[in-house]
Amino acid sequence: MDRQDLSNDEAAIRALRHASNTAIAARKADRAAAFLSQDAKIVGSDGALIDGMSAMQRAFEKSFADPDFLTYHRTPQSVTVAGSTAAESGQWHGRWKERTVGGAYLARWRRHVDGWQIVAELYIPLDGP
Repeated sequence: MDRQDLSNDEAAIRALRHASNTAIAARKADRAAAFLSQDAKIVGSDGALIDGMSAMQRAFEKSFADPDFLTYHRTPQSVTVAGSTAAESGQWHGRWKERTVGGAYLARWRRHVDGWQIVAELYIPLDGP
């Protein structure tokens, strides 16, 4: 794989993350979960395992139903691609009317025939309650 392919893959993953943030801001649980593989494993900032795309969609629906919830946002700082796997790391925050929580996150992406999908994410709280 040449440098151009790597930069195209990095740009694709960054664009997908932006689209994911946009879906969350629009409170579209199905669209927000669509970036995940069916068997994705998400470790939330509270340490709880969210097992699979369907479970993550339900978690989004629960957050979006909370009248105090404002948004979740991830800002990638690094994307490293190696073949059909990519690692993304950056900063995240969750905002509610009366509080903000944030920290670092890590995401593992896998290239499928239909594009890149998230297979794992880990959210580490570094500030907030």
